[in-house]
Amino acid sequence: MNLRLLTLGLGIAIGYVVGARAGRERYDQMKSKATELWESPRVTRARTSVEEYARTQGPILLDKAEAVAQATPGFVASAAKDVAKTTREVAESARGTAKEFAETATASAKDFAETAMGSAKDFADRASTSAQDVVGRVTHTAGGVRDNATKTSAELRERGESAIDRAFTTVGKARDEALAPLDDDENEDEDDVTTSQK
Repeated sequence: MNLRLLTLGLGIAIGYVVGARAGRERYDQMKSKATELWESPRVTRARTSVEEYARTQGPILLDKAEAVAQATPGFVASAAKDVAKTTREVAESARGTAKEFAETATASAKDFAETAMGSAKDFADRASTSAQDVVGRVTHTAGGVRDNATKTSAELRERGESAIDRAFTTVGKARDEALAPLDDDENEDEDDVTTSQK
């Protein structure tokens, strides 16, 4: 989306410069200022800094996301792998966008160099921040899944113990009820024996 807006802005600027009423003289004047600006050491350092930033931060974010993916169990691991893949794509896109931006700015409007460098760095910062947010969310989700699994395990253990207690109580009552008639028969036999001895 940002690249499209940047391209549109460059097209409008080029159209203005070429179609301006001031004519060729104004165009040449603007072109010389743009060339001077583009070749200045400050702009060159900024351009190199943005490209280096994209090149160095992309793999770091990828490694962090993959580490999270390896540390989480089951289905969370596959989500983290997807995050790592997305992070890799964002890092490659940021690197490609920075390079593409530099080539486009050189070819069409060198006077937009400072603005373009600021946009490229902002994009890389946003990509880095987004990737870090995703890593944080995955880590948080993994913790939530782990906590839910522990809670569910404890609840199941408690339910199992309760079911065992109820089963023992029910079996004991059933045994007592089954033995009750036998106890009555023994008491009657003892009464008969006691009566006949008297």
